[in-house]
Amino acid sequence: MPAHPLPDRLPPLALPDLSGRRAVVTGASSGIGRSTASALAGAGADVVLAVRDSARGEAAAARIRQRHPQARVRVELVELGSLVSIADFTARLADEPLHLLVNNAGTGSRNRDARTADGFDLQVGVNYLGAWAVTAGLWPALRAAGRARVVNLGSLVAARGRIEPSFGRPGGPTFGSYRNSKLAMVVFAGELRRRCARARVDVSAVAAHPGWSQTAIFSAGGPPAVVETLGRLSGALQSPNDGAQPVLLAATDTRPAAYYGPTRRGGASGPPGPAKLPAAALSSGIGERLWDLSMELTGVAFEP
Repeated sequence: MPAHPLPDRLPPLALPDLSGRRAVVTGASSGIGRSTASALAGAGADVVLAVRDSARGEAAAARIRQRHPQARVRVELVELGSLVSIADFTARLADEPLHLLVNNAGTGSRNRDARTADGFDLQVGVNYLGAWAVTAGLWPALRAAGRARVVNLGSLVAARGRIEPSFGRPGGPTFGSYRNSKLAMVVFAGELRRRCARARVDVSAVAAHPGWSQTAIFSAGGPPAVVETLGRLSGALQSPNDGAQPVLLAATDTRPAAYYGPTRRGGASGPPGPAKLPAAALSSGIGERLWDLSMELTGVAFEP
């Protein structure tokens, strides 16, 4: 938990009735992930809290049930920095139709040599490659649901990201790897949406960013901590509940845009709405390059 939690400034986002719909939210034990999961459960969805720590996951589930006594939530363990863990997690969930996948889990790091279990840069491996593998593993469940949606968490700093041949390799500047991972999340959503349209698959894919929002990864230091410092100094820093609103709008908008975020202070805070895509995400061929690179790095094949 943040040392100094912020109050909510926005009224709760009105969500449609989600009864009968199943959702998976990664990184749901705290911060924006927990806020997203809580709101979805409160609207009637059957929500899987995908977390790396069972005690924190169960505590989050208890907190959600306290707020929404009729909530249907359950905890499933997954380590986004391990392709073996992801394969096990997705195999456990693949037999049930899945209407919504929110790829929220993320991490920050001060250590430029930090690696995942598979040897990737920690931030790229957890923030993006883990989301890629989760989406690929749950794809049969998403296709089976009909009118399913994937929501990827981007960031304001994605505008300064790059997708280069060294993508995923440890040893580079930590701020660079963080923003590169977030750009990849936005690009992945766009390329997945394009491929689904081409294949006439009834799954939509969008991205959302929370603006300057207080989340659990600030405690890990590194690039996200810069956001909290700047946000507090400017007065733009939002609570996790407020930061989750663009994610919830992206998950439920009946005519989804490509990207969502706060609509004030240059996207740092305020009510949710459609956001401008980072220029780098519109670069010619970037989606295909990232797709091929993701399969090469992870060994996880994926084609809608």
